[in-house]
Amino acid sequence: MDRCEVARCRAEASIVYLGHGVCETHWNKLAAEDAPPDALRMALGVESGHRAAVEGRTVDDGAKTSKSEQAETPAKGKGKGKKAAPTKATAKAEAPAEKKGKREPIEDACVFAFRLSVADRTRIHEAAGPAGATRFVRSAALAAASGDRDAFNALVEQARTNLK
Repeated sequence: MDRCEVARCRAEASIVYLGHGVCETHWNKLAAEDAPPDALRMALGVESGHRAAVEGRTVDDGAKTSKSEQAETPAKGKGKGKKAAPTKATAKAEAPAEKKGKREPIEDACVFAFRLSVADRTRIHEAAGPAGATRFVRSAALAAASGDRDAFNALVEQARTNLK
């Protein structure tokens, strides 16, 4: 596993994900907070053996499903031959992509990952507010590591505000 296993990528693999080598560029792009939950797995061609094994899903108990599954699921009560009403996911996929400003790469950047329970992940997302979990966790870790009590206390206050 010396090369990235994403199709047509010739970069050196720096991360191993589910037994497959992935370069940092694809890891950052496909495992980002705003990427679809299955993006990296699908880019590698890895099939999910069990629904609960895929992040963002639970076994069918009023389950959360991915946006792609929601788009493929026909609406209840519709007759044969009728298409389901478009969902936000399909409407977003059909809409022209907006060009986002490219971020400057961080010099000597690396990936720092850790495992946590789904309940802990949910608590972090709730405390961080919308689309801010990665930044929240990074800031908390750096504040704690550098002994910056003011920054850490500001994050605690932010969490209290978001949890109310």
